[in-house]
Amino acid sequence: MVGSGAAASVAALAAAKDGAKVLMLEKAPVYGGTSAKSGGAFWVPNNFRLKERGIEDPKASLLAYCAAYSYPHLFDSNSPTLGLGEDVYKLLEAFYDNASPMTDMLREIKAAEIGRFHVLPDGQGTDLPDYGVLDGNNKVPRGRCLGPIKPDGSPGFGAELMRQIKARIDAYGIPLLTSHQVVRLVTDGDGAVLGVEALNDGKEVSFGARKGVIFATGGFTYNREMLNLHQTGPVYGGCGVPTNTGDFVSIAGAVGAKLGNMGSAWRAEIVLEEALEYVSVPSDVWIPPGDSMFIVNRYGNRVFNEKRNYHDRARVHQHYDPNRAEFPNQLTFFIYDQRNADLFAGVHPLPNIPDGSSAVIVGENWDALVAGVEARLAELSDRTGNVKLAPTFREGLAKTVSRFNAFAEAGKDEDFLRGDFAYDIETRPVYGMPKQGTKWGDELGKNLVLYPLQPKGPYYCIILAAGTLDTNGGPVVDANAQVLRYDGSPISGLYGAGNCIASPAHDAYWAAGATLGAGMTFGYIAARSAVASPTRTL
Repeated sequence: MVGSGAAASVAALAAAKDGAKVLMLEKAPVYGGTSAKSGGAFWVPNNFRLKERGIEDPKASLLAYCAAYSYPHLFDSNSPTLGLGEDVYKLLEAFYDNASPMTDMLREIKAAEIGRFHVLPDGQGTDLPDYGVLDGNNKVPRGRCLGPIKPDGSPGFGAELMRQIKARIDAYGIPLLTSHQVVRLVTDGDGAVLGVEALNDGKEVSFGARKGVIFATGGFTYNREMLNLHQTGPVYGGCGVPTNTGDFVSIAGAVGAKLGNMGSAWRAEIVLEEALEYVSVPSDVWIPPGDSMFIVNRYGNRVFNEKRNYHDRARVHQHYDPNRAEFPNQLTFFIYDQRNADLFAGVHPLPNIPDGSSAVIVGENWDALVAGVEARLAELSDRTGNVKLAPTFREGLAKTVSRFNAFAEAGKDEDFLRGDFAYDIETRPVYGMPKQGTKWGDELGKNLVLYPLQPKGPYYCIILAAGTLDTNGGPVVDANAQVLRYDGSPISGLYGAGNCIASPAHDAYWAAGATLGAGMTFGYIAARSAVASPTRTL
């Protein structure tokens, strides 16, 4: 087992449960990978919570939802494979068929205490809605998102999930060797994988595998050469662990693996200056907090519903304007007023006090704010590709303020329908509710996520950039999680799961927890496939 995040750990447990002898090799000096830093949610269709409540989650509707969201240009509801190639369709089938059994296995062996994913305890707040359209193909738009529960019954997150799973790994006696970077595969004359070679403290060590080798080693967010080679739009940084450098791409490529989805990623907006300061940013901007706020591009224009999910919002940064030959949304500007700064203080990326972060630009009026943004961009120009505000930014911003305030007064965002979607309103308890007892009182707008900006400053701005939770392209796998060659044949003994493979989700983010849900499921599939394979003589 190569890697130690959720996908690798589930694979290790599934294999050990079925009687296999397992060894885990981790490149980093610590256990848990990006999963330990994540929110810890995993999206599981037809899961035990739905069944306990008598909610049916039919396979056909789940597959239609995923296919339409991931491949809108191919989707055909009348096709037996929904318009997808048979191989891709089978990947989605494998996800549905194995996600719930994977979760049941974790519960059966007491590897994790699992409940719904939410910051609120059961009975408070509704289950989070999925990210796509909540009607039509998606018959069960809530209730698939699960997460760890702490011993005291409160919701847990990624660190808690990995703590619980690690305890079961230890109980099973599965060896975990950290600071072991796998660098190549050992194969026989027919190309079957018989083991790996790894580096530890500068020395090369070899490990054999009688059943197979499973990689779940993360994407290539922190390999700038690969990012520039494969990502077609700007990416300034990421939220994953810095050891995610795409090792599996070259390792599997050396034995003829087919690559896919290399231009894709689990995307998120990040604070530009955090991306420039840290190798890995502390957090993405899950949802920009507040109501008297909006986000504009270099022309001063809003470009999306600011409350939509992080992945779909971040894709706007990749938009290319052929008329101007530029990425007009390469950087965006999170604008808000004093009321918003006070009521939502401490909800990332807003600091606990309004000017308590160097990433926050403050202006006593609009002209001062614009001047401050221009000065900050000039300071950072050598690290941004020399992005500047357009000459018409001030004019565009003034129009945006006026138009946004009119929408807020009426309670209807006519441009981007902010507040019209269940996701916009119902995720408020997660990304931050207004603080009580401030000088602003308890007044909210007609639309709970819209409020007019104050007629007087100060005003604030945080510069946002495109980032990733991690990339999700790499070697292509089949429905058994077996890595394929370019001719479509499986590479005997080689399996993959998580962000190091070409994601079954393609370039869509189905719901909160889709990353871990798919990774853990294909880790489970990989383990069961490997255990069922013939034992090789080393």
